[in-house]
Amino acid sequence: MGTPQDDLRRGRAAAGPAALTLREPQPDDASAIAALLGELEYPSSAEQAAERIERIAADPSTLLLVAEVGGELAGLAVLHVQNLVERDEPGCELAGMVVGNRFRRQGIGEQLMEAIEAEARARGGKTLVLNTAHRRAGAHAFYEALGYEHTGRRYVKEL
Repeated sequence: MGTPQDDLRRGRAAAGPAALTLREPQPDDASAIAALLGELEYPSSAEQAAERIERIAADPSTLLLVAEVGGELAGLAVLHVQNLVERDEPGCELAGMVVGNRFRRQGIGEQLMEAIEAEARARGGKTLVLNTAHRRAGAHAFYEALGYEHTGRRYVKEL
């Protein structure tokens, strides 16, 4: 039996929507990933997405998963794990998450989150943090329904 990430690398089929598969992306997923990022209001070209996929694949501290339904990418989620000075265990962050508009409310987001949480646990994480924009009320309700708690603020400065 392997780790959750081993299962994902092989393209594990999950129960739920018709033939949902959670897997790591391939280079030919770049256009679909760019479209999903656009739905999050992060416009990206297929070329940019391809470069990001390659960079993330080379980084053992980051895992990008895609959800595929019937041969089409329906969503994605990103786990980033880092060493922290304030905690003994690794810090785990959901660094990105989106389910395409036409695939929402089918359980895909929940399955992506279950896979990310399982991988975070497998990597020694005890908590998973995430950020979401104030304007995303639907996302807030989704995360709260999964047991996440609003605990603070995020500040950003362009460098």
